[in-house]
Amino acid sequence: MKKSINLALLAAIAASCTTQNEYNLSGEITGLKNDTVLVFANDPVNRKSICIDTVAVSGNKFSTKLPDEDLLYLSILEKPKNNEALRMISTPPFILLKGEKLKVSGSIDNLHASGTEIYNELAKAEKINKYQNDIISINSDFTKIYQSKDNEKLDSIRQVLIDTSKKLSKEKLEYIKNNPNSIASGYLYLNLSLDCMGEAKNILGENVKNGPLAKLIKMSTDMYDTEMAKRKAKENIASGKPAPEFRLKNIDNEEMTLASFHGKYVLLDFWGTWCGWCIKGMPEMKKYYDKYKSKMEIVGINCGDTEEKWRKGVTELELPWTNLYNGSEKEIIINYAVSGYPTKILIDPEGKIVDVFVGETKALYKKLDELFK
Repeated sequence: MKKSINLALLAAIAASCTTQNEYNLSGEITGLKNDTVLVFANDPVNRKSICIDTVAVSGNKFSTKLPDEDLLYLSILEKPKNNEALRMISTPPFILLKGEKLKVSGSIDNLHASGTEIYNELAKAEKINKYQNDIISINSDFTKIYQSKDNEKLDSIRQVLIDTSKKLSKEKLEYIKNNPNSIASGYLYLNLSLDCMGEAKNILGENVKNGPLAKLIKMSTDMYDTEMAKRKAKENIASGKPAPEFRLKNIDNEEMTLASFHGKYVLLDFWGTWCGWCIKGMPEMKKYYDKYKSKMEIVGINCGDTEEKWRKGVTELELPWTNLYNGSEKEIIINYAVSGYPTKILIDPEGKIVDVFVGETKALYKKLDELFK
């Protein structure tokens, strides 16, 4: 499926690629409407942009030299003309390790990699390649149907995509079982479904877990472990169950717990300044806080921000309720089984859960009116 991004946004990224003579990325690309591609190089471990390289294409061929980092994720896209939108492709980025030379070929909408140990090994995995190509084709069809707004066909093709993705993940797991010591297995592990990752993490060889992909593999495993812990905790995050205790600092650096609010209704709001839907819902939250603040307290629990961004966000958004900082800590997120943002959990005066609301929904405000009117 394709997404759009305004080309003007690229100017906000202050980074540039090196321009040495010896290239480590080359390719032959068809289907271009002009003679320039953009190469986005990112550090997936520290989640930051390394550079954006503008590369000329001549006779469908190009080559460039990217920084020789330990590990880069690369996305190769056609540079749009003038102020046209940049076409984003939903395939996983290519991976480039230190000292490697990567080659790409094919249509700009369906590029294939070769020249490195990972991609040379995966070229032999016929079933994996088949399912990956199927997914690209399905995504293309999905985009066309989405534009036509045919909901029945959308539901049908969405299910086909889900089924094909499951088949792909199972095929990746099979490859890992048969090749536990291959770095290609470590690469496949990074994009496994949760259903397959639990088995795969116990199969990967120690040389792979401690090799060039070690940090990414650990990040994927940590994500899996966190999600499994959330699923287990979710059994207790339900109406009538005791709400888990927590201890977090407020805007004045004072420690507060759930018990601090005992005797009144509490609405926990898990949010972040990076969450558009969280911010969008603030005006309605303020309206209901003014309406019922004598009967309940809203407790904003900030997740995923630095403390500086959190404090700035509380000030700029003028949030009048209790604000607590969690940052990147996992304990409360796991204990409350938070899987999306915003998540709002209503707790009664005795500390028991009344209901859970995921996303910005009118159901929350209907519930508050039922309780307090």
